[in-house]
Amino acid sequence: MDIDYNLVQRAQMLLTLEHPLNQVREILIREGYPQEQVVELMNATEEVLNYLVPPQYDEHKIGIDILHPGEKVEGRKPTVDILIDKRSGRLELITPHQPETWRVANEVRKAIKRQRQSGMKHFH
Repeated sequence: MDIDYNLVQRAQMLLTLEHPLNQVREILIREGYPQEQVVELMNATEEVLNYLVPPQYDEHKIGIDILHPGEKVEGRKPTVDILIDKRSGRLELITPHQPETWRVANEVRKAIKRQRQSGMKHFH
């Protein structure tokens, strides 16, 4: 069965927002996508997720995937280039050999620093 590209994009967005698969399935059906396409897509997604190697980081870390120059978006598998510890704000560069990783890491560090400074104003 051909699955509507808009359905795939919407499902990816919901999964990126960390909705559980069964909730994504319900949302998509409620939004009017064809039930048989939704069920097929969610079953295939669940099957793939069950075969993937578990991530090398826990729920206290955020992974950032960077689209590097020359990479094709179509058919690209997500990878983690930077890990951020939610508690400490410490960054771990997984792909330090890529110049974009350093650029993004520097921007993230600036954002974390600004957030901490603005957060500290509330405690004085």
